[in-house]
Amino acid sequence: MTPELRQLIGELRADLVEDEPASLEYAHFGEGAAIDAVPAGLPTDLRDLLLVADGLRAGLVELASTSTLAGIQYHLDHAPDFSTIPEDRAGWLVIGTCGDDPILMDRGTGAVWYFPPTGTEWFMSDTFEELAPDLGSFVDYYVLGPGYAELTPSDDLWFAFLDEQGLLDDEEDESP
Repeated sequence: MTPELRQLIGELRADLVEDEPASLEYAHFGEGAAIDAVPAGLPTDLRDLLLVADGLRAGLVELASTSTLAGIQYHLDHAPDFSTIPEDRAGWLVIGTCGDDPILMDRGTGAVWYFPPTGTEWFMSDTFEELAPDLGSFVDYYVLGPGYAELTPSDDLWFAFLDEQGLLDDEEDESP
């Protein structure tokens, strides 16, 4: 995780806290986890994120905390057969959700994957795609930037917050 992304998460957390309780309706960034609370064996990018924000809810995107990470791995049991997940379940980690759909990390590469909307439930989907080459890029573009609108079906309070913060206007941001 870049120092700039760490700083941005800290600044956004402070802005959200300042606007509580109203901001709790659409977002919450947990304080960083204690080093000994982060489960062993996690990919470095995820470990770094948990040390900065132990759980992050931003509109429809929710990234797991140290206490909820193990509880969302059940999504792996329902992965469609066409995906590589059933063949190599240990190679994948569910790191969060977008609505009810899982967001996964390839443990080998660190890339972030999802089942894009196809008009059917994710577990019956015939499409599984890489969203970002790493977790930092995913958080920066899809959670805290203009890519959020690509993941969600409509404008919501998180989208409005990102717009107020000027995070949707940066023409230099490009999809990872």
